[in-house]
Amino acid sequence: MDTIRLLSVNEAFFPHEGGAERRSYELFRRLAKKGFDIQVLTNKFGQVNDVEDLKIESVTKLKEEAYFKESSRKILGVLKFSRMVERALAEKRDYDILNFDEFPLYHAVKSSEYIRKAPVNFFHWHEVLKEFYSRKGLMWRMAVRWENEASKLFQNHIAVSKTVQNLLKKTYPLKNVSVIENGVDRKKFQNNGKKEWGKVIYVGRLEPHKRVDSLIRAFEGMNGMEFHIIGDGSQLDRLKSMANGKNNIKIHGHVDEEELLEHFKSAWLFALPSYREGFSIASIEAMASSVPVVTVRSDYNYAANEVIKNGYNGLISPDFPDLVSKMRYLYKEEDEWKRLSQNAEDFTIDYDWDSIATKMAGLFTSKVFK
Repeated sequence: MDTIRLLSVNEAFFPHEGGAERRSYELFRRLAKKGFDIQVLTNKFGQVNDVEDLKIESVTKLKEEAYFKESSRKILGVLKFSRMVERALAEKRDYDILNFDEFPLYHAVKSSEYIRKAPVNFFHWHEVLKEFYSRKGLMWRMAVRWENEASKLFQNHIAVSKTVQNLLKKTYPLKNVSVIENGVDRKKFQNNGKKEWGKVIYVGRLEPHKRVDSLIRAFEGMNGMEFHIIGDGSQLDRLKSMANGKNNIKIHGHVDEEELLEHFKSAWLFALPSYREGFSIASIEAMASSVPVVTVRSDYNYAANEVIKNGYNGLISPDFPDLVSKMRYLYKEEDEWKRLSQNAEDFTIDYDWDSIATKMAGLFTSKVFK
């Protein structure tokens, strides 16, 4: 097969924390092993993001605090990143596929001239937020327009789940939408059998829409259980303050991969309190470690529609009091927990990153050599 040259635009990349960053990192390095020539245009945010077999180019010198804010992005940071992406694309000719990750949306609108000229183009969708943006006020109406324009700009679209695919078809509508799911390195997360009964973990960004603070409050009085919070974000200091003096709440912040794996493997439950989730890679990683997932239902918690199956590999509650009640139930019912735990591990068989990368390679190849 001739080498396929993929140029991808990602607002952030490994080692920056986030589901979109993890997805691109896991898939791109596997595609590179399959012979793809991959270059990434991104914000470096001061981090060393050299990845074997990938060419990572920083288009700005922005620091993270100049780009991100609570649950969103700063408009000046978005404008600068988008402008610099457009400038970089003006100099790029050596690619077969131009791939854009969804956020911050405006980077695609700003680079529309080069997207239309690309031999093959793809847009990666993690969420469909037209209705969500429309509810948030006048300034957010710009995001509605950008999302709409992005839906029209690209020949090809990739959704991270069937839920997102269905929303795209319903909202815009789009026909040419392929589903390439998120995944997990199952061998890496395989459980070693050493569970700490009552250890509940959360892994992910610490932002307001994740509602980790609500789970901390719900955890008060949960005798016998410990809540371990792992990740970084704008809410880290606030959560540390909330947890101060509470012996059963542990705030770890960012941890290295070895420590993260130990938390997954020793956990009893994984808690996902977020009201907005595109897929939740961390939920799949927990399941691969034989850890059931508990979550709260929300209109924008797509994970509750896609990967968390109520009563099979986890539990979905209508609110936090009910979630606490179900956790207390599982704490006493070990046989029921064991059933959910085994189902959780079995569920991840179809979500291995190697298989998903092969699926993506086939999709890209079919479009380049059609």
